[in-house]
Parts: sequence; C-alpha cells; structure tokens
Amino acid sequence: MRRLMLAVLVVVGCGGDKDKVLGPTDQGQLLATLEALAAMGEKQAGTPAGQEAAQYIAGRFEALQLEGVHTESFQFPRWQLGSKSMTITIDGVPMSPGFDVFEASGSGVVDGEIVNVETATDGELAGKDLTGKIALVIRDPSFHRSAQYRNVQQANGAAMLYLSIAPSNLRQVGSVRLDWEAAGTIPAITVGADDGAVIREAVLAGKTVRANINVAVTSAPGTGTNVVATIPGERPDIIVLGAHFDTWFKGSADNGGGVAELLAVAERRKQRPKPRYTLVFVAFDGEEIGLYGGYDYLRKHITVANEPVVAVLNFESPAANDPEIAGLVHSNQPALDDALQEAHLRQLYGVYAGLEVVAMLFGGIIPTDIQGVYRSGVPTVTTAVTNAYYHTTDDTPDKVDLQLLAESTDAFDVALDLIMKNDPAVYEVVDPKLWTANVQTSTGAMFDVDATFLDGEGRPGGVAKATASILYDDFMLASTLEATTDASGRVQFQFPPSALTMGSGQRFLHVTAGPTYPLVEQLLPLP
Repeated sequence: MRRLMLAVLVVVGCGGDKDKVLGPTDQGQLLATLEALAAMGEKQAGTPAGQEAAQYIAGRFEALQLEGVHTESFQFPRWQLGSKSMTITIDGVPMSPGFDVFEASGSGVVDGEIVNVETATDGELAGKDLTGKIALVIRDPSFHRSAQYRNVQQANGAAMLYLSIAPSNLRQVGSVRLDWEAAGTIPAITVGADDGAVIREAVLAGKTVRANINVAVTSAPGTGTNVVATIPGERPDIIVLGAHFDTWFKGSADNGGGVAELLAVAERRKQRPKPRYTLVFVAFDGEEIGLYGGYDYLRKHITVANEPVVAVLNFESPAANDPEIAGLVHSNQPALDDALQEAHLRQLYGVYAGLEVVAMLFGGIIPTDIQGVYRSGVPTVTTAVTNAYYHTTDDTPDKVDLQLLAESTDAFDVALDLIMKNDPAVYEVVDPKLWTANVQTSTGAMFDVDATFLDGEGRPGGVAKATASILYDDFMLASTLEATTDASGRVQFQFPPSALTMGSGQRFLHVTAGPTYPLVEQLLPLP
C-alpha cells in the first residue's frame, strides 16, 4: 500500500500542467551507484580515494547536464595516526583484542585500571573522578561518541575504551571531534562487541582489569573538496540538496546511499520542466571528521555571498536494512513541515521530529553537514537511519534497503514541488526552538567580541553557555573561548590580536550559545 501511494504521488506530482509523468526510481540504478562508490574503498577527505569519489560525482553531474559543475576546496586539520599499542590484563592474565584508534584521539601513554561508566552521560559521570583510570564506554546510537569522549575528558579520565555494538565482533570507528580541535587530550580506543563483553563482564565481576595504551598522533593540513552543480530556476531563490561522500571503509549506508539519492533526485529534476526555484546539488566532503564540507558551503555561499537559500535538504544515511530507527528530522518551519508531510515522508520515516531533539539526545551536536545551517536559522531537513554495520568494514551495498532508498528519492522529488509552490517569504518564519544572535566586534588592545542572544520569541536568552572560536586557513583553530551570558543574554569575549594574524587568510569567527547546547550559531568573516 505504501509503495502504491508513493507511485501515485510520483505520477501526479502536484497536479499542475507543468508536471511531467515519471515512473518510480529504478532500484538497479541506485545499486549501480552504491557499487561504484564502494569499489573506491574508504573515501576519507584529503586522500586519493576521496578525490576519486569527487571526480566520479562531478562526472555524474556533467552526464546529467547539470550546469556550473565545479569543485570547491577547503583546508582542515588532518589527523594522522603515528603508532598504537594496547594490552589488557584480567587478574594478571593478558588478552590482546583487536582495536582501532578513533580519529581525533589524543596521544598518550596510559597504564591504568579500567572502570565501567556505561554510556558516559552527564548523569552517569556525575561526581565521578576518573583520574588515572580508563573509562569503559558502551556505544549508544543516540548519544554521540564525541560527547562521550568530551565527558570522559572532563571527568579527568586517562583514556576512553569504547565498546562497539556491531555484529561479528566488528569494530566501529569514527571521529571524536566535538568542535574545531585537531585532536583530543587523551587516547580513544574502540574494540569489538565480543571482546568488549569479555572486558566488561570482568570489570562488573570485580576482577582487576587493566590496560596499557600507547598512542602517538600528529596533525597536518589536509584538503577537502565539495562538488557543486545547479539546475537554474525561474527565480534566483535556492534550494540546496546535499549528501556527504566521504566514508569510513566502503560506507554504503553511510553515505553511499545519500549520494545515490542525491544523484537520483538530480536526474528526476532534469527530466522535468524548469523548476520555480534554483536547485543546487552539493556533494559534501569531510563530514565524517568534522562536518567541514557543510560548514564550508555555509560560509562561502550563505555567510559571505548572501545567496538567497530558502531551504537545505540533506540525505544522511537515508536507507539501511532493518533499522532500529528510521528518522526524518527538520526545522520547526510550518511551510517546510507541511511539504514534507504532504509528500508522505513522515510515513516513510517513522521517527519524525524537530532537529532540536537530535541535539538534545546526541550531547549537543547534530552529527551531519546541516548543523551550522540549521543553527544559523535556514530551514533544514535531514534523513537519519540506523545501521547495524555503521562505521564498520561490512557497511557494503547489500546493507542498503533499496526500496526505501527509491521511495525516499521519489518522495523528496514530490516534496521539492510542494516547497516551490510557496513564495520565499513563507520560509522566513523563524523556528521558535532556535535563538538569534547579534554579534559585534572591535579591535583595540584586544579583539573584542560582544554578543547578545535572544530566544525564539525574541526575549533575552538569559544565562547560557556561549563559545567563540576564531579559525584561519579555513578550519585551523586559532583560539576558542567559553563564557556564560548574563541575565540579559549578553556576553563579551576578548581575543589577543595575534589570533587575527595567524595563517594566510580565510579567517572566520564562529559564535554559539544555548542553555545547555547551542541553539544558535553566527559566523562572521574576519580580515
């Protein structure tokens, strides 16, 4: 019944004379894209395989005859593992589990007791001092590992030992960057679920469990590449559609499926008459290690160029076999919400919620490329589907639900027409869950940043956590300051003038604030 309903929507579109009849998206073509990307292996930003993927996507855009196909590069701090070793003893008996080091882990030599901290939430670590100890942390799909790592660091843990939950003792990797740091302060190690169960059971049984960990890491500038293409519309107002192409391992569900959907939607739109809005298709790089591609697009096109972006639709892990959670999360923007629901995307993705819920659950972050766009107030939507083989070597094309991927493609195609029916002014209605910021800067003996924050109803934000970061050469961190706003929602930061002279240029100020996690992010270009 669900497939029939979507097929009817695809055929009739929005009922206008300009609609062209299209059949359902071909699952075989989606699979071909997944297999082509998987054949490239691990497509990390700044690597030859990553460049191969960018060239492949650019070639696909050109084959579809999209206009203005080009790449946009950015620099970022590329983390590099120098060496690693780990031994574990249980009551003096050694075991040698397979392990990996998380991207953005810190360096360090640690010999200490392993203690269980469950999922390392604020509540589970409240009042605990982990000084000299190694925190045993269980993966939680709804609480991000970077937040877990932050909490372990704040509790003075000497290292984090992370227990994966994937089948077959597969180790789940990823990044533990929470913000703009190149690396953390302590080692972060991941082991498979079976090995982790042995360790955890021994700890819970009161046995003496210790680990000796030695990790050495460095960081050097790397280059990421976004791929951008356009279908010009009747008006200059823009809808951006995006998906990141960098992956851990073959990365089919995360995020070969997103790229396949991006290309499939582009193909469908090329078969239709000229759209009312201009459609911009972006394949983001560097998402897995810091959301760099999404932030680079935000800076260049929205912050600096002030392009009239009406909405951003993001395809993040849109389909996987037997997911525990199949979600569609979005700005609380009435017209966008209406379009998504009328296109029956709510029926496709059982979890349908505001993006603020993601930040609340994940420890303050939204782990996909639209984080900055959303916080800055642009209406935004992203898919999010759990995958048992997430960030493992077994995230291969056969793990992707092709029917869901095709149905999602068709539904977003319909949603585009519904979004474009409205005038751009309709999308200026502010998400009431978000805050706004007024940021002023001045340079004297110090570089002063004066920020005032208002809540979604325009009232003073009150006491809140605020952060200001200066970055140079795109994403190299010069300095970060944290402070608490006063009762009127105001805060001042003072940076040394040297923060404005580091590197060769491309400097930005990022300011965030919120009562417990950021509800606003304002970006300012700096000299």
